[in-house]
Amino acid sequence: MNDVQPVTTTIADDAGSGAVLPSALPAREPALAGAGQRWLFELDMLAQCMARFFRIELHPLPEAHRAVLSQRDFTEELRIIRQTALRMNYLATEVVTALHLSASRDDTGKPTKPAALDSPLVDPLYRLIEALFDARAVMDDLIRAKPIGYQTFAALGRLLNQAIERSQFRLAVDREKFMATPEIRSEALRKVIAALPDSALRQDLRHIFACFYRLLRYLDFVQDDLRQDRPLKGALPIFILVRAETEALIEFIETRPMRLPNLLPDVTDAFDAMVYALEMELQKVYGRELVGFVELHQAPPIYARVENAHGLLRDCFQQSLVALASVFDPTFDGATAFDMFQTKLEQSLHLRAEIWRLLCHLHRFESRPDKTAVAPLIERITLFRDTSLRFLMYKDWDEYDRFLDEVQAARNIEELLKVIHLLSTFLETLLGQINMRAVLANHPFDYPALDDE
Repeated sequence: MNDVQPVTTTIADDAGSGAVLPSALPAREPALAGAGQRWLFELDMLAQCMARFFRIELHPLPEAHRAVLSQRDFTEELRIIRQTALRMNYLATEVVTALHLSASRDDTGKPTKPAALDSPLVDPLYRLIEALFDARAVMDDLIRAKPIGYQTFAALGRLLNQAIERSQFRLAVDREKFMATPEIRSEALRKVIAALPDSALRQDLRHIFACFYRLLRYLDFVQDDLRQDRPLKGALPIFILVRAETEALIEFIETRPMRLPNLLPDVTDAFDAMVYALEMELQKVYGRELVGFVELHQAPPIYARVENAHGLLRDCFQQSLVALASVFDPTFDGATAFDMFQTKLEQSLHLRAEIWRLLCHLHRFESRPDKTAVAPLIERITLFRDTSLRFLMYKDWDEYDRFLDEVQAARNIEELLKVIHLLSTFLETLLGQINMRAVLANHPFDYPALDDE
């Protein structure tokens, strides 16, 4: 039997009462599965992106641009949302096709005579496709007639979102999602929630954890674009949706669970810490990393900005979820919540050890500079680039390569020592950042001495 008990959440609570669930919709299996469900989720996500994208306060604009919105050209933003509309049209068509295929198979999966579709999604999807077609025609004309002023941009957003709302696609997809798998994918996390005696807190935590899983699923689409080397400007609508939903989650935490009566100090502190962490990461991403993103045109800085913003948000959401769950069950393991948690742990442990190993060699050379040690040192710096650098953010690759070039170009020991010192400082900063990763929270580093090699 486990001696560690979950934290009691209230001083007094009716632990025996169960929540009364709303009447369920008529039971049926979802019409879509596999790729069809993924297409539907992405389509619904992009429809929500449309609703948020035209809210200028959510955009990572430079402060100078916010002061003169009436004079700003929104052509680049319109190009981005046009690509979103094209993607939505493709997805809607694929979902309709998948529904037709599903309707023309029997219970064993064998093809049958085509039948009339009874899915509540079909008519809304056709209306959505028609609305997107009309919107693209307007957007194409506006882009050709640039510049596009703020009033025109905002008016187009209202018209486009009104058309999407009239299609009733979101209403139909909500029912389809009701039939689908739970948003909280971790059985261990569902057990943490179920073990809580306070029904109000159970409900609020279920909502918070489901929000984190949904936000992380949004970010999965950004990660797919990064991995497959797709155009990355289209990630902006997803980042804007993530910002809107994270701000809504912060407001929910502050107005619901944090105001529950009789919460113990540990629980209150956990909510406070979560809100603080979320606000700080939002400021980093939308107040720094993505500022001026739409004005970028070169692939390397675009990739670096998207990768860094994605990494900051993903780590923050995962760390926040694991930290909150651990308050109620100190034995909770993040690897049970996320498929990639263990992989990232292994990568982080390897990266931390290799950075420390390289730092030790650099410090040894600084303390005892020797011409005969230059070639082996350059080999070690090169080896790190070839084996471990891929586990760092893309934005760090160029800087490391620049240090390697300067090391190789040094004409004497004095020049080399200056570069080595700067490289050491760079690696020490990276080591500190890696030690702050959520997956290493329970893996402190003891800075081992370097064995002679």
